[in-house]
Amino acid sequence: MSLVLSGAAVLTMDRQGRVLHEADIRIEGNRIAAVAAADTLACDADETIDCRDMLVMPGLVNTHTHLCAGLFRGLAEDVGRDTWGADYRVPGQEQFQLSDYLLSARLACQEQLLNGVTCVADRWSNMDKIAEEIAASGLRAIVGHTLTDQSAADAWSVAEALIERWGVSPVGRVSAGLAPRAPDACTDDVLRRCARMAERHGCRVFIHAAQSESEIAKLRERGYDGALACLENNGLAGPHVVAAHCIYLSAAEIARWSKSPIAIAHCPASNLKIEARTLALHTLLGRTAIGLGTDWAASDNAMDMFAELRIAALVGKLIADDPTALPVETMLRLATIDGARALGLDEVIGSVELGKRADLVVLDLTRLEASPAHNLAANVVYSMGVRCVRDVIVDGAVLVRNGQATRADIAALRREMVARVRRQPRD
Repeated sequence: MSLVLSGAAVLTMDRQGRVLHEADIRIEGNRIAAVAAADTLACDADETIDCRDMLVMPGLVNTHTHLCAGLFRGLAEDVGRDTWGADYRVPGQEQFQLSDYLLSARLACQEQLLNGVTCVADRWSNMDKIAEEIAASGLRAIVGHTLTDQSAADAWSVAEALIERWGVSPVGRVSAGLAPRAPDACTDDVLRRCARMAERHGCRVFIHAAQSESEIAKLRERGYDGALACLENNGLAGPHVVAAHCIYLSAAEIARWSKSPIAIAHCPASNLKIEARTLALHTLLGRTAIGLGTDWAASDNAMDMFAELRIAALVGKLIADDPTALPVETMLRLATIDGARALGLDEVIGSVELGKRADLVVLDLTRLEASPAHNLAANVVYSMGVRCVRDVIVDGAVLVRNGQATRADIAALRREMVARVRRQPRD
């Protein structure tokens, strides 16, 4: 099956940062087979999509999320930072059943696709079940089953089975890693066990780290000066580890971060809502791979990577006290190729290049917020958003066409979700 996107402007996000103003992109199967001048590749294609007045770029990479927690949108507003401990549960959370979480994951996958996201790193309990929903949606994903010091033997079995089911290879559309919850929710023995499993399987490890003052206080009680020391001591310091948040790092930790170098999933909207602070992004750029993430709907209600990108840039400039910090091209890379690098997928996705998997988003340049197009990258970062998403392609499959999901009845899913939530008892 061959598909050509014809006549588009293209933000390639390749090493040279090339911008093509009128180009065809030919997709053969699930790979990008050719990129050439407009009107040169469509003659024998099975399908051609007219992309004149459109911008094609790599799909957005969400490096940290919890898709099944879409149920919690609007249930945790304006609460203090001391509320969000390791054992925090949103009001009414105990009323939801596994079937509710599976439906929520199904809807959230479609929401991500409609928002221009083509790849996610997702973690939760019951991930053996949730991963099947993610896979069925067509999204690219790395999934992990949450582990803590309270995890029973069956949780470890699920984590192992998840890796056996999906593998760890970056070339698979869905693959698996390990997901210890956080340093304060895991004993040293649990963290070391995860490190040994990761080495045995050759997989990535996803962990929340330095996300709250209470976490750091508990780590100090265990003799650590911070989250980084805990990870280092327990064999979880390396580029195969992805740490979400990292907003309570000392200057000394930041200075030695590159010696690890643990990848970071930067989730500014969630951080600001929960902790009223976020990562000093400018201090860690260049020290390690950094991507952007939405976290969960309880703390980032919109689950919108375009908004995440804009918040990261603007708040990042504020923290740096420097309007020249975090230039447009740097920020756009965080949402695409650098996010892919954080997940170990940069040889597979994240840029528009020959041989890479066709994970692409088509943005509508006729929208008022996209005009005039003096600087396409700047428009994506600072003015365009989910309303501009027209088409989304993952692994060569068109999953959003003309703003509509191609594999799901969104209205029916929403009706089912609304009906389920209304049935839940409330105080």
